[in-house]
Amino acid sequence: MKKVLRWLGSGHIFVILALLLEVVLLLFFEFFSTAISDIIVDIFKVTDNDTVNLINIIVLTVYGLMRLVVFIVALLIFFKIVNREEDPEFKIPWIVGMLLLPFFCSVLFLIFGKHELSRKDKVIIKATRNAYNAHFDVEHQKEELGRAYGAFKYLNGTTLLGAHQHNRVTYYPTGEEFFPAFIEALKQAKEFIFIEFFIITDGKEWSAVQEVLKQKAQEGVDVRIVYDDMGCAGTISFFTPRKLKKFGIKCYKFHKFKFLLSGKYNNRDHRKIVIVDHQMAFTGGINLADEYANEIKRFGYWKDTMVKIEGSAINNLITIFLQNHDLCTGEVSDYNKYLMFDYPKYDDEGFVMPFGDGPGGIDDALIGEQNYINILNYAQKSCYISTPYLIPTYPLLDAMRNAALRGVDIHLIVPGIPDKKAVYAVAKSNFRFLMNAGVHVHIYTPGFNHMKSAIADDELAFVGTINFDFRSLVHHFECGALLYKCKCMNEIRADFDKMISESKEVPKDYKLKIGTRWFCSLIKLITPLL
Repeated sequence: MKKVLRWLGSGHIFVILALLLEVVLLLFFEFFSTAISDIIVDIFKVTDNDTVNLINIIVLTVYGLMRLVVFIVALLIFFKIVNREEDPEFKIPWIVGMLLLPFFCSVLFLIFGKHELSRKDKVIIKATRNAYNAHFDVEHQKEELGRAYGAFKYLNGTTLLGAHQHNRVTYYPTGEEFFPAFIEALKQAKEFIFIEFFIITDGKEWSAVQEVLKQKAQEGVDVRIVYDDMGCAGTISFFTPRKLKKFGIKCYKFHKFKFLLSGKYNNRDHRKIVIVDHQMAFTGGINLADEYANEIKRFGYWKDTMVKIEGSAINNLITIFLQNHDLCTGEVSDYNKYLMFDYPKYDDEGFVMPFGDGPGGIDDALIGEQNYINILNYAQKSCYISTPYLIPTYPLLDAMRNAALRGVDIHLIVPGIPDKKAVYAVAKSNFRFLMNAGVHVHIYTPGFNHMKSAIADDELAFVGTINFDFRSLVHHFECGALLYKCKCMNEIRADFDKMISESKEVPKDYKLKIGTRWFCSLIKLITPLL
């Protein structure tokens, strides 16, 4: 049941339905033109030749009008695609598809053609930005940020969030280290607990978290949970919000699933955020499920990371959480209530900038993609990247190649045991293209590295939720933290070194089998569509 629900929400069902409609329509037109008039004549027992001829003319006219309507609709959609102001990488597959299967791709386009926020969501996001805009700025930090200023300025310009100095950042290289710290942090809450996860799964960790949350809610702590409805399909009870409400916990399903043909189910809440009062906040790649703590084994050893932030950068994560919370409730929170807080200053001179990304954002910017590109452009000596999926946009793929070609030592780590074999096959089809430019590709042999992190020149790093694939870069709501010269940089680099020591580098003569290459070519053609 769990797999069926996930499959229904993946977009495959809509592709199949649209393709079936294309076939049915073609067969119907053919049948219509040759048989409908005969059926009408037989039903009404028409024998007069003039009447039979009139019926044939009417049927052929209706048939022609139907085909004309389908052609006009397909043509209008075709010109809409051609005139869209976006990367050709997204336009070309639609154009090719419309030429080959116009009705099929027309249906797909109507469902998935828009990868930006819905009109309603844009109104709410704009209102939330107006509520918090005055709290953040990076202009006064230009000199201290140095070469990294551009990366932080970009995020400030697109998200209106700020970079924060004198914060303390703790790096958790594994789920086994994160979960005890996470549960202990919840126990310290006195005012509020905000939790947002893509996946929450019944098991040991979720049970332990629930017990603490129930206790805290009884003590008067404001406990709020947001989770993605499709991400949690089959992993927790459908009635979870109702059950938690009995204990005073406010729980919301993000983009609640309804059996409607809507592209919004592609816009999932892939974020992972935990905030405890103004004391501490967590973000990274770890979901609230036992495999992330390696309590159960799925795909070998499950490698993932989180960071804990203490200090004023918590305001960014509060803002990001409240935005998606407000999308669930349809109301704009009182941001001043949470952001007007005098945080302690820590001795770390580095900068921390948590930020959120969304489907098209409010400025039609692919923020996660450009964040990675900015990190690669910053690198002069080395750049280490870990991603579970390697089906990136071409600009991101090209940025990795360009960095390697200008002499940067690029190391890319991908899973040794993937969770999706077809997706992994497409990932492998990118190895040769990167390796020809000098990128070192490493297979993490212990299992599945779900970690989405990067570090350039041991100075500028990212830890977050953003994968190197179209879902994360284009469709999902994502988040993470950009770090600059923080004390935890040595720990992040050491973690990459440890992973590489446990990995196997892809040999320079690596080649895919011809059948796999053809399969990957077909998959790559439709990847930007969905």
